[in-house]
Amino acid sequence: MKRLAYILITALLLAALPEVVSAQSNDPFEQQVTQSKGGKNEKRNKNRKKVATEEVTPAPTPAPQPQQEDKKPVSEMTISNPCSDWLDFELVSIIGSRGDQTVKLTVKITQHSTNMRMSVGGDLMAYDCDGKEHSRGWAKGGTFDFFTDIPVSTSFDIPDKINPNTTQVLPVISFKVGDCRIEMRKVPIDWR
Repeated sequence: MKRLAYILITALLLAALPEVVSAQSNDPFEQQVTQSKGGKNEKRNKNRKKVATEEVTPAPTPAPQPQQEDKKPVSEMTISNPCSDWLDFELVSIIGSRGDQTVKLTVKITQHSTNMRMSVGGDLMAYDCDGKEHSRGWAKGGTFDFFTDIPVSTSFDIPDKINPNTTQVLPVISFKVGDCRIEMRKVPIDWR
């Protein structure tokens, strides 16, 4: 009985031995015999080949994208203030009313000189995208007492009606603060 158990154990060990030997052996005959038996090495070799081909295979190149139409770059608004050495100017908002077709401009101005009285918004001139001029003279501007380094906020309407369907950006707005002419270009309107 012991002898029978010994033979069985030996047979099982010998059956497993060719796989271990063939994995370490360089003899092509032993490798062919093991592979023909359908051993685990055959599956491992297939997996190794698959991994190797995945690593070697270059990534697919993306398909060329159709060229988009040339779009004009959106230009940013610019503000020209020739009196920046003594006057700070800030555009707070430019809000349009779709129903009324009016546009209200709100600005903040700070002067750094001595206290003075100045008009804001006089001699206003603006153009819409249809090329129509919107202007008014000095009489319509507001006059304010400016104290040194204290900001003053004011709003005024751009004269005449502006079509919200054709004008999203005012190409130019120009007006005076005292004797200084402020000019803004490409000013977007917030239509409501």
